Amino acid sequence: MAWKLWKTEKRYDETRSWPSDTHQSLKQLLDMYMGSDSPPFANWAAPGITFTPDVETLGRNGVRGYQLALWLWLFAEKHGTIAAKMVRESLCLLADAMQPSSGDKIDSLLDLANRLAHSVEALSARQRTFRLEDLSVELPTEFFLATAFLRLAPDSPYAGTEGANLQGNDYKLADCFRHATEEGLAVFRPMIDAVDFDAKSLPDWRWSAHPGAAERHLQRRHNNPLFALHRQMVTAHNVYEARLADAQAIQDIRSELNERGRSFSETTELPLNWQPFLEAYRDHVDRLEERRLVVGGQSTSLGNAIAALRADILTTWRASLHNNRHSLATLEQEEAKRAERRTLLYGCEWTAQLLSHGSLIPPEEVVPALLSEPPSELEKAVTGLRGEPRLHQTLAQCCATAHRLVNELRAAGRQLPDIDDKLRILDSAPGQSPD
Repeated sequence: MAWKLWKTEKRYDETRSWPSDTHQSLKQLLDMYMGSDSPPFANWAAPGITFTPDVETLGRNGVRGYQLALWLWLFAEKHGTIAAKMVRESLCLLADAMQPSSGDKIDSLLDLANRLAHSVEALSARQRTFRLEDLSVELPTEFFLATAFLRLAPDSPYAGTEGANLQGNDYKLADCFRHATEEGLAVFRPMIDAVDFDAKSLPDWRWSAHPGAAERHLQRRHNNPLFALHRQMVTAHNVYEARLADAQAIQDIRSELNERGRSFSETTELPLNWQPFLEAYRDHVDRLEERRLVVGGQSTSLGNAIAALRADILTTWRASLHNNRHSLATLEQEEAKRAERRTLLYGCEWTAQLLSHGSLIPPEEVVPALLSEPPSELEKAVTGLRGEPRLHQTLAQCCATAHRLVNELRAAGRQLPDIDDKLRILDSAPGQSPD
């Protein structure tokens, strides 16, 4: 997070000894959260503040969830956002082990706390202040946290009632957020100072909803009989390293795009041979988009930035053709072919990763990876391979190898879900026949 909801000068709880092991620290945090009398969670309400019963339950859950988020924000400040994501997943899994479904509830509370934080971050200085006679008064951050919570929490009696009277609960809850922050920092700062991050200490993890290429291949391999036995074993440390690699790959693309975008925006006059000049920019941007599709993961904002720069290049190109209908038609035809080729070859993550430079899929795992895709994705892969003549031999080899591998596994008594459908899809390609 780019900003902090807290000040740095806070009292610390130096009366306890905190674990340095990540997993043990999480267990201790969860014990404190699930316990009824453990600070800082037991001290969520500011002294003297009372609510009606319906608002009290709501406020208690929200403020305690915010305190958990505060712990994770501090952890991310020390160890990075990817480590904090791994730790959050482990925290929710630990909670589920202690009390079924509690992990999902904690996850929802943490999501809400992050939404509150971002809603406050988006406020302008003008939105934070009001006039009191001749004075400009800035409302504290906690007030906006409280107001946003009462309006955003799904079980709030004020949910979706923009502008409605909050009956003073916003001010009272703001006091609780302030008090809970102070209480949390007093405990969490020394706790975070003590803990080291080592993904090897985490017994489990959750796969990302939109994994990057490195994490996706780990997901394919994990406990999958299509892969060699030693490759089926995946650890939280492997997942952490894969996420770091995926994040770095996205960052590299973004940095290169920013540099290319600056270069293009600084071009005040096109050269006489402007077409090769613009073609070079377009080709470079297209390669960046292909790399983004290979990396996968949550990269929508990067994709939008690439598309925006590409649109600027094409706008300049079309303007430079001076309404020449023939040249414009030729350009549009070429654009359509490029779009069709990208859909064929990069519409399936397996094909995209296979064709990438320095593929994350080792040659001996190309077919196991292909057979690990759901039937809908495998159909996309086959369509892409079929549409590129230079890949027809690759398709034939994949088909033959797939049949051999499945026969071996069946002979060993292994059952594979959807495997008959997948083999039929492979056999549907022209010229393919079971080996």
